[in-house]
Amino acid sequence: MRRGLVLAFGGALIFSVWFWRRQFRSLVIDLRPYLRRRSQVESPALIINRWSGDGKAAGFGLQEQARSAGITTIMLERGDDLTQLAYDAVDAGADAIGMAGGDGSLGLVAAVAHERDVPFFCIPVGTRNHFALDLGLDRDDPLAALQALSDGDEILIDYALVGGRVFLNNVSLGVYAEAVHQEGYREEKAKTIAQTLAETAANPEQQHSLQFATPDGHRHERAPIVLVSNNRYVMSGPPDYGRRTRMDAGLLGVSAVTSLPDAGSVGSVTLDDLRSLHEWEASSFRIESDGETILAGVDGEALEFPAPLEITIRPQQLRVLVPAGVRPGYLPPGEVIAARLLDLAEIGGHLDGAGNG
Repeated sequence: MRRGLVLAFGGALIFSVWFWRRQFRSLVIDLRPYLRRRSQVESPALIINRWSGDGKAAGFGLQEQARSAGITTIMLERGDDLTQLAYDAVDAGADAIGMAGGDGSLGLVAAVAHERDVPFFCIPVGTRNHFALDLGLDRDDPLAALQALSDGDEILIDYALVGGRVFLNNVSLGVYAEAVHQEGYREEKAKTIAQTLAETAANPEQQHSLQFATPDGHRHERAPIVLVSNNRYVMSGPPDYGRRTRMDAGLLGVSAVTSLPDAGSVGSVTLDDLRSLHEWEASSFRIESDGETILAGVDGEALEFPAPLEITIRPQQLRVLVPAGVRPGYLPPGEVIAARLLDLAEIGGHLDGAGNG
């Protein structure tokens, strides 16, 4: 009996160590320094989206402050081709090109910066500004980002490609992508996503048949939710819940849910639901479809690509300007620990419920 107790205790201890190590591995923050050099910009240009963030640029007097700092400003007008504006600015002599707007517009300007081999910078005046958050900028003080031009550093980070288009944050496929394409999504994001999820769960036959392979070689024929990110996200606290602790790791983060709960249990999580979540990192990801095209949400923008779809990453290929001392990926330990403990408590509750049912 004593031997049985020892074996049971040892097994429990091994499982406990494995479990907590697995859950807390995302708390280890990589403090390796970024490739960095002092900024030597002399003629920067900044494109400003006056409508982004409900007019946040005007509220902070961004155009006036940028001009006083010696930055050429270009106001985006209705019908303008954002990419062409960026090309024109560089052709006119800009040795750095920036964007003040939402996440969806940043990738387009960053692509031009990379192609023309000039550094890119961003001013966070959008609604969410997830890229600025992970870059280490203060989203509540957009004007502070201008210091990247006068007293800043140039660092190298990764960018990613989906169907040949640059993205800086993530690409969503499946249910979330369908929600992004819905009319009214921007006005009521949470409601639109919830409705799309409920409708998809109620009628699985309506799900787009997206196929992919996991690193173990297993091929999945249906993927209702897929998220591919430029570097891996970890769970953090509110209000963002997802953060990147590195932006130069050279790997995509891939998360895929292979089955949804039935319509009667949408909103609750069961052990089977947890088993259907696959997460890994890769330098590339290929997703196929029974249809000719694949809907996607690219940094929040509704796009459509021919199938199959290739997603790749370009390690440390994007030159980015940040204010001196700013470190991308900064994650307050208290924030992520609190969120992770909350996750564990919820998972533990579901496991207890599964055992008692």
